[in-house]
Amino acid sequence: MSVPVIATRGYVAGYERDLPIVKGIDFTLAKGEFVAIFGPNGAGKSTFVKAIAGVVPCFGGTVELDGADITGHKPHEILKRGMAFVPQTENIFTTLTIRENLQLASQPLPRERQTGAIERMFEMFPDLARQSGRLAGALSGGQRQMLAAARALLLEPSVLVLDEPSAGLSPKLVSDVFATLKEISQSGVTILLVEQNVRAALRIVERGVVLVDGQLRYDASAQELIDHPNLGALFLGAEGAHA
Repeated sequence: MSVPVIATRGYVAGYERDLPIVKGIDFTLAKGEFVAIFGPNGAGKSTFVKAIAGVVPCFGGTVELDGADITGHKPHEILKRGMAFVPQTENIFTTLTIRENLQLASQPLPRERQTGAIERMFEMFPDLARQSGRLAGALSGGQRQMLAAARALLLEPSVLVLDEPSAGLSPKLVSDVFATLKEISQSGVTILLVEQNVRAALRIVERGVVLVDGQLRYDASAQELIDHPNLGALFLGAEGAHA
């Protein structure tokens, strides 16, 4: 059996040690998978992925990336190991142009690779290429999310973790962002995202997990979740819906 790309065991995390938000989650993500995390507000979804990415403290358990223990590692250390995290907000520099955002994100690369990496992002995101000199603050919500994804992908991560990429977007822009994420997944990047737009996400992901009160309550294929007889209750964490 191959080693999971991400594996958490008894994972406990939050902002205060005595008030954990994530309460002992066991979770695995296989290479090449596209998985979404769902659940009611306050379930711990964003805290979970932030903790995996090193942004939120871990108070118990472990997290591994490609079999290596990264528990307690700093975000920049985790990025170097191949996991890129895209937060829901403040994920681009609004006072810089699109190209300047990408140039800044490319700095960890050797100088001779930076230009080529930026051009690859423009090939992947032609809408960004067409307005590369535009200030990022003037972009639409969907374009901002695409720029945030491009910044993360510049360093060629093997895993992309996103926190609610469709938040606040119109249905059309949600469709555009999800289509882009599907293309990224098909290119071989493993993707884990937190998402509130359940039905739209289930059309593109392979698997979904449901968190309720900081615990993993349900883990199934996207089709199983679509066919669930009480989908609404399941995602609200209703008793019995996960049985």
